Amino acid sequence: MENRDQVAAQNHACASCKHQRRKCDETCEMAPYFPASRYSEFQNAQKIFGVSNIQKIMAMAAPDQGQAAAESIITEGNAWKNDPVHGCLGIIRGLNARIQGLERELHFMKQHLELCKEKEELNGKINQSKEEDLEHDQSDGLNFPSTILPDLPSHVMAEMRKYEQGYNYWSTLEDAEEKVFDIRLIEPVLFESNLKGNASSSGSG
Repeated sequence: MENRDQVAAQNHACASCKHQRRKCDETCEMAPYFPASRYSEFQNAQKIFGVSNIQKIMAMAAPDQGQAAAESIITEGNAWKNDPVHGCLGIIRGLNARIQGLERELHFMKQHLELCKEKEELNGKINQSKEEDLEHDQSDGLNFPSTILPDLPSHVMAEMRKYEQGYNYWSTLEDAEEKVFDIRLIEPVLFESNLKGNASSSGSG
C-alpha cells in the first residue's frame, strides 16, 4: 500500500520533485512553475544550471516575476539541448540573420515600388504628350471629326478621287452610255473657233 502511495505521489509531483525523487505537496514552491508535464524540459535546464541553482534563481525572483524566470530557465535549457555548441547565441544569430534578410527584402521592395512609380509617371507624361499632339493636329485641320466628314460609300469616294485629278469632268446626264465630258477635247475646238471668228471680223473690217 505504501509503495502505491509513493508511485501516485511521484506521478503528481512537480518536475523538480520528480527529478529528486521527493514527495511533492502543496507547500512545494517549484510546483507552480515546473509542473510534471514539463519534466523533460526541466531535465534540459538542470543539466545546464543544476537543481540547486534553479532553486536559488527562483528564490531571488520577485513574486510577480516567478513565471518569467521559470520560462527563461526552460528556454535556455532547451536552447542548449538543441544547439550544444552555441546555445542561446545560436538562436540570437539565427534571429539576426532572419531580420537582416527581411530588411534586405524590404529594401528591394521599396526600390521596386519606386521604379513602378517612375514608370507610371513617365507613361502619364507620354500619354499627355500624345493627347496634346493630337489636339494640335486637329486644330491645324489635319484630322476631321466623323460628324463633319462621315464615311461615304466606296463608289462615291471613287468619283471624288476622279474630281481631285483635275482632268475629267463628268456630265450630269443620267444615260450611262453617254461619253465622258473631257475638257481637253473641248478646249482646242473653242480656241480654234475663236481664232476663226477673230480673223473673219478683222477681214471684214
